[in-house]
Amino acid sequence: MEFNIRPAAKCCAKTGQPFRSGDVCWSILIEQNGVLVRQDFSSEAWEGPPPEAIGHWRCEIAESTETGRPKLDADSLFDYFLQLSDSPNIVQQQYRYVLALLLLRKRRLVLEEVVEFDDRPTMRLIGSGGEGPFDVPEEELNEEQIERLQEQLFDSGRATAA
Repeated sequence: MEFNIRPAAKCCAKTGQPFRSGDVCWSILIEQNGVLVRQDFSSEAWEGPPPEAIGHWRCEIAESTETGRPKLDADSLFDYFLQLSDSPNIVQQQYRYVLALLLLRKRRLVLEEVVEFDDRPTMRLIGSGGEGPFDVPEEELNEEQIERLQEQLFDSGRATAA
């Protein structure tokens, strides 16, 4: 039998104190309303498994994988995508292409078809709210360019969030 159990929590189930990388915690698996639930306890708060526990184990909190980047919602990204729609600037066109890919991933844009304009494949996109269509030419970007454009996106998100 295979179970899908979430990773360790960010804080202790008993004290509410946040876990830090390298902390040792104890985890239990219990059934609540027919659902398997994981609870994590700091070593200080651990008093042993309760009788209803299906299982328990000791684990170490892994280093955080969060990048500290702000989370940008799809509507904010879409607004920015619209602002770049008529830009003749090549970097902004590349930026719009990366935004289109992010919005496709977030299902804020839907790919209707791929058409050819000026011998370039172009995505014809429709907004999930019925906006558009939007024609976005495919850009040939290397990994470095994509990374730079993504960093600019997250930097602008940080400035907006501050």
